[in-house]
Amino acid sequence: MRITPPCLFVAFLLAGIAPSSSAQTPNPDCVSTGSRARAACEPTKVVVATETEVNFTVELPPVKRAQCAATIEIEYTQRDTLVSVEGTIDHQDCAASNGEHRLTVNVRDENRELKTLEFVEAWQRKDDQPVEFEVSYPIGDNVDLVSVRARHLRCTCDDLPEEPQ
Repeated sequence: MRITPPCLFVAFLLAGIAPSSSAQTPNPDCVSTGSRARAACEPTKVVVATETEVNFTVELPPVKRAQCAATIEIEYTQRDTLVSVEGTIDHQDCAASNGEHRLTVNVRDENRELKTLEFVEAWQRKDDQPVEFEVSYPIGDNVDLVSVRARHLRCTCDDLPEEPQ
C-alpha cells in the first residue's frame, strides 16, 4: 500500500506523533505548469506542537564545606636578615575553619633594586577564637625591608552554621 504525503501527515496526527516542523503539504488550489513564466506554487506548511507537563524532584546532597569571609591583620619588623611577622586571622562565619594566605615581602637590595618575596602559610582553627601567628622569614643580606602585605586570604568552614528553624 502506498501512502501519499497528505495521508502520511494524517497518519502522524492519528498516531499522536508530531512530524518535523518542516513537513509540507501540497496546496490543492495550485497546479504546477512546469513553466518559468508563472510564479511557482508554494506548498503550505502545517506545524503541529504538543505540550506535556513533567514534574520531577531533584535531591541535592548537603553542602559539606562553606566559604567564609576572613580578615587578617599583620605587624612586621626587620631583624637583620629576617622579617618578623605577627598577625591575627578572624571571621564570624563559622567556628572550625581552615585556609591559607600569602605574605608578600618587598625589600630593596644594596643596588637599590626592589625585590619581592612570597611566603604561603596555611592556618586552621577548631573553635570560634581568632588564629594568632608569629613567623620569621629570611630576606637576605644587605637589604632594607620596604613592606609586608597579606594577600589571597582563603577561608573554608569545616562545619556548617546551624540553620534557623
